[in-house]
Amino acid sequence: MRETTDIHATLKDRLETNLKGSIKPGSMLDMVAYSYADESRAMYQEIEDAKNPHLFTNTWGEDLDSLGHGVNLPRAANEDDNTYKYRLKEWVLAAEASNTKAISNSLLNLEYASNVDYVPYTHGCGTGTCYVIPKTYEDEVIVSALQEAAERIKDIVSPSLYVEYIVPTIRAVKLACYLSTEGVSEDMVKNTIAEQIRSYINAIPPGEKLKIGELLRIGLNVNGTEYFNVVTLFVDEESVSDTEIVQELETKFLYDEIIWYGA
Repeated sequence: MRETTDIHATLKDRLETNLKGSIKPGSMLDMVAYSYADESRAMYQEIEDAKNPHLFTNTWGEDLDSLGHGVNLPRAANEDDNTYKYRLKEWVLAAEASNTKAISNSLLNLEYASNVDYVPYTHGCGTGTCYVIPKTYEDEVIVSALQEAAERIKDIVSPSLYVEYIVPTIRAVKLACYLSTEGVSEDMVKNTIAEQIRSYINAIPPGEKLKIGELLRIGLNVNGTEYFNVVTLFVDEESVSDTEIVQELETKFLYDEIIWYGA
């Protein structure tokens, strides 16, 4: 496809030939040529898109919905294009029952859980476990998250498959941090840092790591922070010296509190 600079060069050459003179860069005629070139590039793009309407990579929005209905895989409520397109790409496996891909795909875009990981063969052949991380740890949300996971996969799994639903054990994360501020309320900075760190820790999915470097980045980027450091990190009241800690399937990091030190 022709780009703006290429089209502009062609237009400029043609104008200079017809005018029998040169066009100065930045002149009115040069700007007009650039404007026509940019509009022409958009026209070429429309032509390219129209030439290949069947390409999956060019399909978005309502066209993606139509494609989904064609294979009996409608878009889920509030599902974005990228997630929907991923499910459509995996449609052949997802259309089959009881395979890991189909089960995992059915557990996307949940209302009450931030993440559900399905692990097969946890108790031998014909078994599996769903590790359900509710969006919050209130009793009613936990119950709803477990019910939602079971409802999502009930028509996907084989009747003979035994599935266990587990909410990972909470691991309380406490920090001892040194902070000095300048020009703003220290309490305001503390509250902002604590809230951002809470959001970061509570959102870490299974398989990812809690990183000290990310905690430092959060603290140092808050307006008014002059100096910030994580002195000690505690998990379940035990001091941790590692700079990165893996979020395992069977457990869930949850923010507890920050003990503050200052000048």
